[in-house]
Amino acid sequence: MRTAMESGELAQVAVDVAAEGTDRLFTYRVPPSLAGRLTPGQWVRVPFGGRRVVGLYVGPADRPPEGVALKEIAGLLPDIPPIPAPLVQLARWTADRYLSTFPAALRLLLPTEARRQEVRTLTHARYRLNVDDVEGLVARLRARAPRQAELLEYLARTGGEADRVQILADLGESIAGPIRAALQKGWLAEGRVVRRRDPFADEQVVPAPPPVLTPEQEQALESIRQELLAPPAFRQPVLIHGVTGSGKTELYLRAIALVREMGRNAICLVPEISLTPQMIQRFRARFGGDVAVLHSALSPGERYDEWQRIRRGEVSIVVGARSAIFAPFEKVGLIIIDEEHEQSYKQEAPPPAYHAREVAAERARLEGALLVLGSATPALESFHRAQRGAYRLVTLAHRIDNRPLPPVTLVDMRQELRAGNRSIFSRALVEALDQTLAAREQAILFLNRRGYNTFILCRSCGEAVRCVNCAVAMTYHLGDDHLACHYCGYTAPVPSTCPTCGSDKIRHLGAGTERVEQELQRLYPHVRVARMDVDTTRRKGAHAAILRRFANREVDVLVGTQMITKGLDFPGVTLVGVVLADTTLNLPDFRAAERTFQLVTQVAGRAGRGDRPGRVVVQTYQPDHPALLAAAEHDYGRFFAEEIRFREELDYPPFAHLIHLVVSGEDEAAVAATARNVHRVLVEGGFRGQILGPAPAPLAKLRGKHRHHLVLKGRDPLAMVREVKAAFAAARGKWRAARSVSLSVDVDPMSIL
Repeated sequence: MRTAMESGELAQVAVDVAAEGTDRLFTYRVPPSLAGRLTPGQWVRVPFGGRRVVGLYVGPADRPPEGVALKEIAGLLPDIPPIPAPLVQLARWTADRYLSTFPAALRLLLPTEARRQEVRTLTHARYRLNVDDVEGLVARLRARAPRQAELLEYLARTGGEADRVQILADLGESIAGPIRAALQKGWLAEGRVVRRRDPFADEQVVPAPPPVLTPEQEQALESIRQELLAPPAFRQPVLIHGVTGSGKTELYLRAIALVREMGRNAICLVPEISLTPQMIQRFRARFGGDVAVLHSALSPGERYDEWQRIRRGEVSIVVGARSAIFAPFEKVGLIIIDEEHEQSYKQEAPPPAYHAREVAAERARLEGALLVLGSATPALESFHRAQRGAYRLVTLAHRIDNRPLPPVTLVDMRQELRAGNRSIFSRALVEALDQTLAAREQAILFLNRRGYNTFILCRSCGEAVRCVNCAVAMTYHLGDDHLACHYCGYTAPVPSTCPTCGSDKIRHLGAGTERVEQELQRLYPHVRVARMDVDTTRRKGAHAAILRRFANREVDVLVGTQMITKGLDFPGVTLVGVVLADTTLNLPDFRAAERTFQLVTQVAGRAGRGDRPGRVVVQTYQPDHPALLAAAEHDYGRFFAEEIRFREELDYPPFAHLIHLVVSGEDEAAVAATARNVHRVLVEGGFRGQILGPAPAPLAKLRGKHRHHLVLKGRDPLAMVREVKAAFAAARGKWRAARSVSLSVDVDPMSIL
């Protein structure tokens, strides 16, 4: 490999600057202090536009650009090791695949805290004995300086050295004086060691031996083993389609153990809402301190230290949310994506809007690793690939110990209204709650809306009270007695008259989790109820605290949004109630039925996981909808057959790929004009796919900005991206009707709202 010095001391650097014209490599001179020291993947500081920015050294430059006065690299980024070459390649692929810039993709490789140098590596003192005759010195000190003698004896017992933190903890804060004296006299030598901010410092984990596998699990593990041993060129990704409670997590743990025996590392991605203490404890109970965790609930310092442990090779397993796919491992042998159907694996903002499943497949290809996907309700795209032979399909059709899947009752809420029941709880759900609570068992009630009332409606003009920044109805929160917008966070007092027509005929309608909680407490005053949604889990540790209380049987009924639909395994839960299954079913989105089937099936799977059988009550105004009928039977095959036919007829994924273009800005006329210009640019630029729109987006105004969108359809996503890129490059930025208008791009969107 040529060094910068051998190339005439010129370096190619990608700069971390989000601006037009920065999606290329810049040439810098290498200062004498760095000559011969630069390796590709190293982070540097460089002058750029009058300031110093972070950059990535990509490699030596052959010749200087003509007519440009070159600047000099300012220095290396302290404490940040180089990025492995496959990760730099992965960033380039991600930028190309998702119509983003290379600098934007590079940001995925480095924690924000490290890039901005907001967090430093912490160190603390470590002391080592520096005397030959410790016993003799201790004997002389015992009478006149007993604490110094105690300090030296302590160090002798601990092998001659110990951390300052540990010494103070064991001998008390007052030992600080004797430490200073011993240092001055030369009896101790002082060094510095890295101090890790451990997110699990206060948690005790008891090692757990692996359970005996079921015959189905044995067969599934053998399939994974065969793929791990196959040459990378012939290796197939594995899709584990296992019903809820069938033991998919145990398969992940066994597969990781196999990879560790091969001397390689493993990444396990879990949806953010499933990154529960339960899940992490299972990994730590099996693998101890060989596990690093990356997710948003960590403090910046904890996240930085976990990232450094991974990069230094101190662990061989990473468990994390979406961004952990970019963990700075070398020798990756296995990538697991649990609940692979989850929408949270798709990044929305900032760009690139990548899908972790697709990035994982590319990383597995680059590093010769095996990709394992798992779900009770696989994404249609994944199951379709398995049907075509692109994935190896492994099926777990039975729960552990052959526990039955809970029977599901669909309750027609229209019939409840006709019978005079205007409560949010049907008679069937109340009866089931009565029986469950009388038997001292636990229940989960799911509603994918938070707040008390989902909107406030004027009965005179029919208008809902809307957010001033967004074209959406505001939600009423009883606890704070205010209206809140769940998109931009705007809050307002509850009006006494209609803001549109001035009428006082205002009515609170719809139900959220807050109202479900209150109704439960009204019906069952002595029952212990906990609510888990965004509003109750804002504080660090709140999520874990609620689940701990539920696990300890200190809570009888857990009410929550989608964060309670997966990753929870509580043997005491025998009843699951879905308060309204229609919340996702009626969204103007082609994935609405799939999302509803997944949510209902997943939350239903929380019931009956222990010794006692479970049951599920699903309330709906559309009991004949195919997605709900299939969910009631736990029948993924039936749902897939219906939905895939619908997708093929309308040419939606997986039969086509989409690109969602959203134009936004405060001036609606400029937004509309820009959207029309974008359409013209694509047509004139030779885009060969189908162009739908432009039109106002379903969410026509968000956070004070008007939104118009276009949807592009085509068969080959890479060709679509190339054509869009070429069309905009040819337009040379002349498509904007105003500088304040922005354009966002989402390749293979999960939603087109």
